[in-house]
Amino acid sequence: MALICLDLDGTVLHEGKPVKGVIESIELLKKNNHEIAIATGRSPLLLNNYDSLLGVDYLVLANGGHVQVKGNIIFERYIPSEYVKRAMEYSDSENIDLVIEYDDKYVAYRKDTDIPDKFCDIFKIDKPDIDRNYYPNRNVFSMIVFDSDKIDDMRKKLPELQFNSSNKFGYDVNLKGDLKADGIRALVDHLGYEMNDVFAIGDGYNDISMIKAVGHGIAMGNASQELKDKAEYITTDVNNYGLMNALKYYSLI
Repeated sequence: MALICLDLDGTVLHEGKPVKGVIESIELLKKNNHEIAIATGRSPLLLNNYDSLLGVDYLVLANGGHVQVKGNIIFERYIPSEYVKRAMEYSDSENIDLVIEYDDKYVAYRKDTDIPDKFCDIFKIDKPDIDRNYYPNRNVFSMIVFDSDKIDDMRKKLPELQFNSSNKFGYDVNLKGDLKADGIRALVDHLGYEMNDVFAIGDGYNDISMIKAVGHGIAMGNASQELKDKAEYITTDVNNYGLMNALKYYSLI
């Protein structure tokens, strides 16, 4: 029995829809008594019921900041409000589009361009309302910034945070750490697995930590080169049965 951790966008989804072979692959994994987890940068509010569609009960969300087992939360990690406030202040000083993902809604703190809307269109999520308020007592899973020219400077101004390019438009902003790997470790400890019995499959920079942490790290054919360099195996791309081919390579299905 193995635990297989699947990134969503670019791994099992393309433009917000499951690609051919994904649901069949998950059904075959279950038939062979393996267990499956979603491991995504999406927060709970942006999951869009993909867990139900794919038939997956284990969720590592918000780049490892929120972990669920069959609907029960077993691990959460938020960005301290002081760092959120500093990100807001930097966004204002540099005119950077900023989306904030609270635990009960996601909002655009700044939206001076149409890039956040394009991001939402690609990921099939509702466009965020604009909310310029600071809420010191609200929980923030993550943020998204949309100005690649300012990322290096923002990293220097906010060293407590981690910025990972997860798509062609935006950067996921999380509390610095091992991100998805931390969430997977919490799940593995809860379920009683050994890391050698865990597989992880992804395509982006935010997948590097989990690819390195598990026993078997797999990069999609459409993955970033940096992720491919860290992977044990490189499969075909998302639209060419990448997931199914990887699972067949390891004789999991």
